[in-house]
Amino acid sequence: MKTSIDTLKDIRGLSGIKTNERADAAVFVRTEMDADDNSYKSNLFLLRQGEIFQLTSGGEESSFAFEDNDNLLFAAARSKKEKEAKESGLSETTFYRISLNGGEAVRAFTLPLNVSKLEALGDGKFLISADISQDDPELFKKSREERIDYAKKKKDDSFALEAEEIPFWFNGAGFIAAQSVSLFIYDTTQCDSSMALKPLTESNYDIASYFLHPNKEKLLYFGNYTSPRVKVHETLFELDLKTGSERQIVRDDFLSISDAFYYDDKILLFASDMQETGLNQNSKAYIYDEQAAEVKVLSERELQYGCTIGTDVKYGFSEQKIVGDDAVYFLETNWHRSILMRLTADGAVQPYAMVKGSITGFTFLDNDLYVTAFHDMQTAEVYKVEPFDEKVRGKLNSDASGDDAPFLTWPETQLDKVTSFNSNIPAAIRPERFTFQHEEVVLEGFVLLPPAAREAEKHSFPAILDIHGGPKTAYGDIYFHEMQYWLSQGYIVIYTNPRGSDGRNDVFSDIRGDYGGRDYRDLMAFLDAALAGYPQIDPERIGVTGGSYGGFMTNWIVTQSDRFKAAATQRSISNWTSFYGVSDIGFRFAFDQNKTSWEEKDTFSVLWDHSPMKYVRKAKTPTLVLHSEEDYRCPLEQGVQFFTALVDAGIASKLVIFNKENHELSRSGKPKGRKKRLNEITQWFDKYVK
Repeated sequence: MKTSIDTLKDIRGLSGIKTNERADAAVFVRTEMDADDNSYKSNLFLLRQGEIFQLTSGGEESSFAFEDNDNLLFAAARSKKEKEAKESGLSETTFYRISLNGGEAVRAFTLPLNVSKLEALGDGKFLISADISQDDPELFKKSREERIDYAKKKKDDSFALEAEEIPFWFNGAGFIAAQSVSLFIYDTTQCDSSMALKPLTESNYDIASYFLHPNKEKLLYFGNYTSPRVKVHETLFELDLKTGSERQIVRDDFLSISDAFYYDDKILLFASDMQETGLNQNSKAYIYDEQAAEVKVLSERELQYGCTIGTDVKYGFSEQKIVGDDAVYFLETNWHRSILMRLTADGAVQPYAMVKGSITGFTFLDNDLYVTAFHDMQTAEVYKVEPFDEKVRGKLNSDASGDDAPFLTWPETQLDKVTSFNSNIPAAIRPERFTFQHEEVVLEGFVLLPPAAREAEKHSFPAILDIHGGPKTAYGDIYFHEMQYWLSQGYIVIYTNPRGSDGRNDVFSDIRGDYGGRDYRDLMAFLDAALAGYPQIDPERIGVTGGSYGGFMTNWIVTQSDRFKAAATQRSISNWTSFYGVSDIGFRFAFDQNKTSWEEKDTFSVLWDHSPMKYVRKAKTPTLVLHSEEDYRCPLEQGVQFFTALVDAGIASKLVIFNKENHELSRSGKPKGRKKRLNEITQWFDKYVK
C-alpha cells in the first residue's frame, strides 16, 4: 500500500505526556484530523500498569493538569453556552474533572479568563496563567454580561485595532497589541467570586514561562514588560506565594532565557548571552549564586535545547525537560536526531536515551522511562525505553561538533512499543544517509529512493530537493508525510542540513550576514554529491521547494541558478527590507540575521543585497508561490512581491493564497488547506519536472 495524500487524515499525533505526582499514571494527548469537519480532534489517554485507556472523547481535550493523583482537570467547551462563549471570543475557560479510575467527566469550574495553563497547589487552590487585555486589565472582575459586551465590541466590523508597541501581531495568535500573559491564584474555597481570583504579576508584564517549586510555595517567572517590547533579553523573578514578596534574579540586559527552574533547591537556567552568534546562539546551563547574588555559567557545553527535527505530522506540545531528584533531563537536537540528555549538579551533560529517530516528549512512570517518539520511520507512538546505564553514559561522546554524528556509534537503546495508534499507516521508506565534505566542513545528506529506483537505469528518475525552515532547525531520519507521498508519485526526494541548521555547534549554525552564501553553496554541493552518488537521478529533471527559510532559499536559488526545472516557494522571505517592518519577529530577526543595525550607514543596502527580490530579473525557473493570508511570520506581501516580479519578468508562475491560514499551514493548517497545498506543489512538479 502506497502513501497517498489522504494518508494524512489517518495519522495520529501524540503529545503532552506527563505523570501524576505519585508517578503511577501518565496521561497524553492524541490528535487526529477530522476531514469532514475540516478540523482536528484531540482526546486524552491514560497509561497505567502497561495498559492504555481512553479518558475523553469530546475531541477538544488538549490542555490538562493533574488535580491530584487520581483526578484530572481539562479545559473544554461542552455545553451550548460554553460553545457559544468560545465562538463569540468571550474571555472564559471551563474546566472539567475526570477520575483516572473511571466515570464521566463533570464540570468543575469556569474562569473569566482565557487560561493557557493551570497547576494544582492543593487545598482547593490553583496557579493560573492567562491572557489579559491592557486596555482593561481587570476585565476578569466584571460580570459575564459586561464581558460579553466587550467581546461583541471587539468583533464589531467598525472596531479599530490600535497599537503602541511591537510586536502588534503574532503568527497564530492574531492581533496581540495591548495583550499580555499574567499569573493568578484561583482559590475555590472563596465564596465571594470577586475574591477567588488574585493576580500575582503586574498587568503590564508579559509572562513567557514560569516554573513552580516542588514545595509549591514559590515560583520563578520570566518575560518582559509590554512597553517597550523590543527587548531581546528577559528578566527573571522569584515570587514567594506565601508572603507575596518577589526578587529579581536576572536583569533585562543580560540573557535570552529558554528555561528557568529549581533543581536541588538551586535556581538553574538554560539561556544565552547572544554575544557570539546573536538570536540563534545555543544555550548554556547557568546557576544563580545566592551568596554573590549573580548568575554564573554552570557548564560551558553548548546545549541544542529542544526537539527541532522537522516533520509535518507532529501535533501538540510536549515539555522538553523534567527536573528529577538526581538530574535534569532534557531533549536536545543532536545532528539529525532529538535525543534525551542528562544534566547533573556538577554541570556534566551526558546522553541518557535515544531511539532510531527522534524523541518528542518523555516522562518517568513507575521508575521507568516512557517517551513519545518517531522511531524507525514510523509515525509517533509511545515507547518504554531502557536508558543507557551509568558505565555506558560515561563512555559516550556527547560532543556534537565532531566530523560525524556521534550517536551513530553509540549502542542502541532497548525499547518496547506501548501503543499502535498508527499501525495502519503504509510502511515508510527509510532515507539513505551519507556524509560529504565541503569547504572543510562535514555535512550530511539524505536520499529517499522509490523501490523501483534502486536498480533503475542512469538518469531515469525525477527528483525534488526539499529545504527545511528555520534556518535553525534540522531534517532527520523520521517520518515526513509529504516526502513519502512524493516517493509514491515516482520522485526521488533529497534533503540536507546545510550550515545554519540546528543540531551542531554555534560556529556551524551561525550564518548571520551570509544568507544565500555558504548555506547556498552547501545546498549546491549536496546536490552535486547526490547526483554523483545516485546516478538514477536525472539532472535535467529536478525541482526545488521549501518553506519559511526554505522558501527564502528557494527564492534565492531561482535568482542565482537555472539548474532546476521548477520551484515551489512556500511562506517565504523575498525582501528583507519590508520583512523588517511587517513580520512579527522582523524588527529583531532581519537585523540580527543580516548582521546589521540602524547604527550602520548602509543598513538597508545590506538587507537589500541579501534579498531575492534584488536579483529576481535573473530568474528563469517556473515558480509556484504559496502563501497564507494570516501569515504574520513571513507575511503575505513577501510572496506577493516575488510573484508579481516573476510575472512582470515573463516567468511562468502561479500564486496560491490560503484563506484564514497562517505560517503553520503545512504542519497544522486545516485539512482541506493542507490537501490543496500538497496537490498544488505536486501538480506543479508533474507539469514542469516529471
